[in-house]
Amino acid sequence: MVLLALSSQEREALQALLTPLALTNAVRRAQALLWLDAGHSPETVAAHLGVSRQTVYNWATRFKERRGQCDVSTRLADDKRPGRGKTTAHLIDPLIETVLTHDPHEFGYCAPRWTPTLLERYLRTVAHITVCRRSVSLALQRLGKQTTVAQPPAAQHFIDAVSETRDEHSRAGCTASIHSVM
Repeated sequence: MVLLALSSQEREALQALLTPLALTNAVRRAQALLWLDAGHSPETVAAHLGVSRQTVYNWATRFKERRGQCDVSTRLADDKRPGRGKTTAHLIDPLIETVLTHDPHEFGYCAPRWTPTLLERYLRTVAHITVCRRSVSLALQRLGKQTTVAQPPAAQHFIDAVSETRDEHSRAGCTASIHSVM
């Protein structure tokens, strides 16, 4: 039994696609279908083309299923594949820009500042968007932000207190210096 029977028009269209030295996927599929039509077994065709027997069956099945839906060259073309996902920049940039105006403590994080790793965790747990730390770092660059952002209020109060003490000491003529921890 022949796995595939081509019409004369399909056979001519497939043969027209076969050009010397062209080893595109469409050409390989065309050759496979022509060999199947000539009565060769899927195993033999697969061996000649260096593909699996299942691949030959898939090509023949897909070609038959698309009959009447589109032209021969379209029926031989690669299907769209998932490939790399869409960029998440349009999703994460506004979220990161907004969250950077807040202190990490407001979201229950025990961190004095936002870091790419902490932002990654925030996006995953709060916004339900999974991205890598590198994507977050690139977003920070696009936004022109440093990774050290919002100071917690307690730290800001400490810095203000140190500045006031330093000012008072210099007004009083003290020579002792206070070293900032920040």
